[in-house]
Amino acid sequence: MSFFSRKYRQLAVNIGLFAVNAVATRLVTFLLVPLYTYFMSAGEYGLTDMSLTVISLVTPLATLSVADAAVRFIVGDRAREAEYAFIGFAVTSASTVLVALLSPILNLEVFGGLGAYKGWFVFAYASSALLQLCGEVARGVGGVRLIPVCAGVSSLITCASAVALIGGLGMTVVGYFVSVSVGPLVAVAVYLTVGGMGRLALDGARSLLGGGLGRIKELCAPMLRYALPLIPNSLFWWVGTSINRFFITGMLGIAASGMFAAAGKLPNLLNTAYSVFQQAWQLSAFQESGDDGLEGFFSSVFRVLQAGMTVLCALISFLAPWLAMVFLQGEFYGAWPMISVLLIANLMNVFNAFYGTVYTTTMHTSYIMRTTVVGAVACVVLTPALIVPLGTYGACVASALGNALVFAMRARDSRRYIRFDVGWRILAPTLTLLVVQSAVTAFQASGWRVVSGACLVACIALQGVRLLPLIKGLLSKLSPSKREAQHR
Repeated sequence: MSFFSRKYRQLAVNIGLFAVNAVATRLVTFLLVPLYTYFMSAGEYGLTDMSLTVISLVTPLATLSVADAAVRFIVGDRAREAEYAFIGFAVTSASTVLVALLSPILNLEVFGGLGAYKGWFVFAYASSALLQLCGEVARGVGGVRLIPVCAGVSSLITCASAVALIGGLGMTVVGYFVSVSVGPLVAVAVYLTVGGMGRLALDGARSLLGGGLGRIKELCAPMLRYALPLIPNSLFWWVGTSINRFFITGMLGIAASGMFAAAGKLPNLLNTAYSVFQQAWQLSAFQESGDDGLEGFFSSVFRVLQAGMTVLCALISFLAPWLAMVFLQGEFYGAWPMISVLLIANLMNVFNAFYGTVYTTTMHTSYIMRTTVVGAVACVVLTPALIVPLGTYGACVASALGNALVFAMRARDSRRYIRFDVGWRILAPTLTLLVVQSAVTAFQASGWRVVSGACLVACIALQGVRLLPLIKGLLSKLSPSKREAQHR
């Protein structure tokens, strides 16, 4: 299948747009880490990370994963896009009221003192949920060019307010909440006005409510059937990726949780890089779901994805001690050896997300939930068991093992729907090299720098072999003789 076909060109365009979006959001947030770790104590930073952890749990539960359903149904039925958009805004707005009513739960000790900031927490939740919905609706209606603009607006305001409030006024936790709330809300205002989503939602409200109860059921029922399996999936995904914060807080203290959170910022570069691709990839997969050649499309894309992600993982692991000097200030620098293990966990999570697209594209979302449940149970069992002998490193290992189990299950089961070529002969030894590199780096075994560098070089070589046929094909397409022959 030619990489010059329409579907690949459109995917490339979308990736470019979402790359701008990621630079404007994830990267700016990442660059604020030195500010946070310089002006906050480990306990304060752990508290802000706890708020993010809880918001990531609450959002899919309170919103019924309506944003995921909205984009899928808008792409599939553009004639009813206004009604789907209104349903999304109505459910998200109602979820904010629900979160506010339940916020006294944050007074529990397990939340590490978050209850003292209940009002700010609800503010941060509302801005996050609305911005997420607006982005998904924009993807669905084809307004992807607006997404990086709004992301830039949100990030600039967030960054400026964080520097002023945290660095200038020393407001630490409150300054954090204000900065991460105001920026997204301004971006939401841009979506509603310049992006026309306010008008779209109002049109949808008039059409949906004017059609009576039957119309509401007609549109809401299939959205719920699609989204409901994603809700427990999100819950158990959160359990598998975030509940370790609660185990660490309960067993080792909020300061240890803050150290763990700081160590996770560098590995999150993998998720940041993948999020650029995932938004564009998911949209392209939805659009091409009914076309021939879908298996080849998945195979070609995964070949490039695994090469980029595994090499990036090996590179960050090798550079971890030097990168930590820049991004982990003061007492947080001691957390850098955890980075290499968390990189494996994040890499498995990236592959899991790619396989998740198989199920959302083919409308078989129930198995996503089942595999995520298994991974979550594994994490719940392994995290406290490994924290006892290994401390915070135990939580890192448990996260990696849980995500690896989900990856293995989805790689096997997804072939029922789309049988694409994974390239195990290259991927398996690459993963083995990454595990070796992670182990020697985390425990700083004798000669670990040399071993880590050798693993990086070997990963690059293996993935280069995997990509060689693709590179030759692209070069042949671009060669002058080939172009002249095509014009004759």
